[in-house]
Amino acid sequence: MIECRTYEGGAAELARFIQDVWRGSYAGRMPVPLWDERYFDWQLLSERPGGRDYLLVAYDGTRLVGSLLAEGFRFRLHDREVDGSMASWMAVDADYRRKGIGTMLYQEQRRRHVERGAAFSLAFVYLQPGVSLGPVFSSSVAGDTVILGKVGWWARVLDHRAVVGWDVSRRNRLGVSILRALHSGPPLAVGLDGIRGYRPADLPACLALVHGLLARVDLGCVWSPERLAHQLRYEDVPRTLVVEQDGRVGGLVNYYRLDLLGRHPIGAGVIDLLAFGSLPNTTRQRLLLAALAQMREEGMKFALLLRWPAWPSRPLWATGFVPMPRNLSPICFVMDRTVSLARVKRLQVHFR
Repeated sequence: MIECRTYEGGAAELARFIQDVWRGSYAGRMPVPLWDERYFDWQLLSERPGGRDYLLVAYDGTRLVGSLLAEGFRFRLHDREVDGSMASWMAVDADYRRKGIGTMLYQEQRRRHVERGAAFSLAFVYLQPGVSLGPVFSSSVAGDTVILGKVGWWARVLDHRAVVGWDVSRRNRLGVSILRALHSGPPLAVGLDGIRGYRPADLPACLALVHGLLARVDLGCVWSPERLAHQLRYEDVPRTLVVEQDGRVGGLVNYYRLDLLGRHPIGAGVIDLLAFGSLPNTTRQRLLLAALAQMREEGMKFALLLRWPAWPSRPLWATGFVPMPRNLSPICFVMDRTVSLARVKRLQVHFR
């Protein structure tokens, strides 16, 4: 008998299950994020408010056969704040598909969100017709879904040869080769005056910088001090660089390593948070270049940043980032129909 319940296991089992399912579904057809044990420990399983309320899995006896995971978040929606969640990691064992497991997990997520007063759950769907299973699942609960447009990535290649040999798309491999010939961005050698690693004492300034991003969007995460501190520093998983201006922190870059499976796995530096405040453009570029140089030293082959309107494009272009096609759709599963998402055009959330 298949049972849906809160996940009580460890990060290693969760990572192994989701990687196995996603590899089996997508390997060789589209890039596959290889969410690992360290990532799940950082983002979902370490102690925090809300605990494991939205970490749902399905078991057949002792066998893990399905997952739909989310983390509760506070959001700014236009001029108000609401509770919601950010979801991802929908996975159903290939031997158990077409048995209604995805729907069962979603209905339990919906019940828990309503019980806790959460207005919606936000996720990303890959737009790969005939490949991605995300659109199939979202269409099965279409009455609850609101699609919030499309978004792509800013990408900065750090090792062109590695990326050309990795991508499963012949068109993308050609594009990277052309990019290498035309523009590889400025050298990553950069003066580090005022640039350093994040310290716990920087939290108030970083919180103000991140909250400042909300002025430019319709829907965005409202980071609590505790959750932001965890995002910026947890063991050796995230990396955060800050730059000082006039004796205080004036900007930050927060990223982590995510291995992506194409023709083989390679490491990417995924930037979750980028906040420049009132920094001059030259300092913004120096901070970005310092982060890129650190990524390359750590063996990452390219950098990725979602193309949200809160990021100023000028320093991104100047440091070698290029906009990629819009191949993701942010989608909200609405739990409270009194909360309208009709006018949401500009978002500020991190990738899941």
